[in-house]
Amino acid sequence: MSHDSRVTREPYRREPYVRARIGARSVDGKAIAWTRTEVQVKWVDGDGSMRTAWVPASAVRRISRDESAWRDPYDDYGFYYPHGAPGQAPGNGPDAAK
Repeated sequence: MSHDSRVTREPYRREPYVRARIGARSVDGKAIAWTRTEVQVKWVDGDGSMRTAWVPASAVRRISRDESAWRDPYDDYGFYYPHGAPGQAPGNGPDAAK
């Protein structure tokens, strides 16, 4: 990663979902940090291990949570589904009682 670039992050549990080309494969995960030229992507590999890597921004595309093959179980559902999760009445999500 370039040290002269400002790093941006979203709040925990609200990171954007992305699809990234890492080497010859494509992974779905979250953008946990980024600069103008690179994105730090977090994803779960085929063995179930959490991985992170800095990837050129040109190899990363933002996707919706529903498009992602992997979904973070700790997401802030109210952020991703402000009008209720698909197939669910608004206000009845996992965080509704908070």
